[in-house]
Amino acid sequence: MTAYHFWGAILTRIKIACALMIALVLSSACSDTGNTANDALSAQRLLPNLAAYTATNVDTTMDGAFAALGGAALVGGQVGLTAAVAKVEQVLQCFQDRGALAAKFYSETQTDGNLPKLGAVLVINQSRINQEMINCALGGQEDAMNAQAIDIEPCASAGTLEYQGDRISYVYVGSHADVCALYQLHFDNLTS
Repeated sequence: MTAYHFWGAILTRIKIACALMIALVLSSACSDTGNTANDALSAQRLLPNLAAYTATNVDTTMDGAFAALGGAALVGGQVGLTAAVAKVEQVLQCFQDRGALAAKFYSETQTDGNLPKLGAVLVINQSRINQEMINCALGGQEDAMNAQAIDIEPCASAGTLEYQGDRISYVYVGSHADVCALYQLHFDNLTS
């Protein structure tokens, strides 16, 4: 046997082994994991609930942003980009439905004529992202303001924590430091 035939046989075996591993991963990944957006370890359940703030899910904002981007691509004749945008939106929605990621926008309920305090939080359950990656990639089968009163102190942070055996990542931004302090207090309380 020549070296060319020897290496050709080795490469064929490697290709067959890789194909079998991919088939095994795909067949096991397409099974129902039981993850939902409402169970105890979902990203949605780990978002802060803040008194005196109105919280809005970012889901509809994402949908609107993707719809605008996809529509602009379609009008521009970029069918490939339109399909890619639709796929990204589908995967993100799948992750949200499976409790792997969640985001909320927060705004202060009572502003007293001042600029409202605003912020947003994104929570990612990395364990669920890993569990749902293939499922989701394959389609997820299963008042007037006073100008002198404007006082913005932007803040932002990110972190990772362990929560009941899952690795959770979070990102938040706020218009004022006390908004971010409330977010951080929430995540600090999850670790204690």
